[in-house]
Amino acid sequence: MTKSLFILSIIILVAASCSSVKPVTASASSQQRTNKESQVTFIDNISVTPGSNSNTSTNESSSAKTNYKIENKEEIHNSSIEKYSPLQFKYAILTNSPVEQLRNEKLVNFMDEWYGTKYHYGGTSKSGIDCSAFVSMLMASVYGITSIPRTARDQYEWSKRIDIDELQQGDLVFFHTMTKKKKAVSHVGVYLCNNKFVHASVSGVMISDMNEGYYAKHYVGAGRVYGAAEVKR
Repeated sequence: MTKSLFILSIIILVAASCSSVKPVTASASSQQRTNKESQVTFIDNISVTPGSNSNTSTNESSSAKTNYKIENKEEIHNSSIEKYSPLQFKYAILTNSPVEQLRNEKLVNFMDEWYGTKYHYGGTSKSGIDCSAFVSMLMASVYGITSIPRTARDQYEWSKRIDIDELQQGDLVFFHTMTKKKKAVSHVGVYLCNNKFVHASVSGVMISDMNEGYYAKHYVGAGRVYGAAEVKR
């Protein structure tokens, strides 16, 4: 009797252990199936699991577009820079100004052709030229103005008076250089940009700064040549 009860107890324990193990196994198997079913697989082993960040490709695409836009802007900028000649860059450096302010190629070419020419009072050629003759030739070659008077004083009287803060490229700037006749116009140059002007000084054709001590002290006024304002600067 005792032996029969012992055997019966063992059978009950085995049955209980089997029933407790099976649900766990079934649960694990069910979880694996759920995971597999929740994962969608596409071509080339690229998969997307629900709940994961699916915006990765979108972000990469947006980043690529942004980079393209930046590069495109740089290409546009570079292409606009390429249209300027080496001479324009040269005189942009000499005037310490952006090259875009010296887009008038006729003006740049004329300056470079005459740059360094010796000063000679009354001169009108490459062997020697004075300030008013240089201005007359520049206005004729660059702006097509051929009616400008010959002397600096007459050019001052003939041009339209403008304030210094109204100066534009191609305007005339006047100075007095004779100590006995203060304020009497005796020198003229052509304004460029950034307070710089080109003129035939006693040191030759060159670019000077209106803020330099000598020219700031001897500045008389500025004038605009009739007709030059309509010419593309």
